[in-house]
Amino acid sequence: MGTSVEAVPKDRGTPGYRVQPSTASRRRSGPGSLRDHWPLYLMAMPGIVSILVFGYGPLFGLVIAFLDYSPVRGVRDSEWVGLDNFRTAFDNPFFMSALWNSLIISSLKLTIGFPSAIVLALLLNEVRVRWFKGVIQTATILPFFVSWVVVGTMFRSLFAPDGVINEVRQVFLGIDQLIFLSDPEIFRWIIVFQDTWKAAGYFAVLYLAAMTAIDPVLYEAAEVDGASRWRQTLDITLPGIRTTMVTLFVLLSGYLIFAGWEQIIVMYNPSVYSTADVLETFSLRLALSQGQYGLATAVGLFQSVIGLGLVLITNWLARRYSEQGGLF
Repeated sequence: MGTSVEAVPKDRGTPGYRVQPSTASRRRSGPGSLRDHWPLYLMAMPGIVSILVFGYGPLFGLVIAFLDYSPVRGVRDSEWVGLDNFRTAFDNPFFMSALWNSLIISSLKLTIGFPSAIVLALLLNEVRVRWFKGVIQTATILPFFVSWVVVGTMFRSLFAPDGVINEVRQVFLGIDQLIFLSDPEIFRWIIVFQDTWKAAGYFAVLYLAAMTAIDPVLYEAAEVDGASRWRQTLDITLPGIRTTMVTLFVLLSGYLIFAGWEQIIVMYNPSVYSTADVLETFSLRLALSQGQYGLATAVGLFQSVIGLGLVLITNWLARRYSEQGGLF
């Protein structure tokens, strides 16, 4: 499609044929494409400008990681120190603790949250009552659109010493109050549960969308062969969404070193610093409390580089060992 066959002499007196691009194809790929589809380009322009300004514009600030930056002197007049900020950050006694906490929290989120979304999607896919399926799907996806500030306030009320959880423990189980948000180990699991509750519904929608692309004939043939619903799920549904699973896993692997600073900052307190202080809160303290902007930027750049490396490694492994291949 998009090509036409024209009789063109190969040389003088010798007839031949050569495939030439059609006029319509040349018009679509030429300068006229912008003129013909300018409304679409105009609609996309706000998004493009937003990405350029807020996504790529701040990348200029990464140079601060290599400077002895002072807001008074500015970027141009600050002294160039090379990798000194990275060495100083890595030698900080709180850096390794923050790095370890980030990896543990992010790994738990991925290990628990990733399969939770798949299980939720499979369960919703088996619901045959439409209105009930719609209610459950709406209820599970709504938390994704709620601000972390609101979610943090809700969980603080639930797990407060006089909150609902402690009231239930006292009235029905006869157990004394427990200060959940001040216990370092319990706090870590609250963070993981909170993130799973908030994000599982959103990712389940992505898997449900992938399930709609599965050919219904496959299920009909499986029923004829006597396959149970469980066997159909294993042999048809899961392979049908495998590409989506691999894609999301590759993308989420880049966040293994990002524990989610907004969630942590609205929940943690000094009593749980030992398990809740992550790289984002560590760099935030360096910048705002100590005024060490170069060190804070160095920590952020370190996270970005490691995150990119994790995505590339995970993608390479997916391409090598998965039938669906990687993301790119």
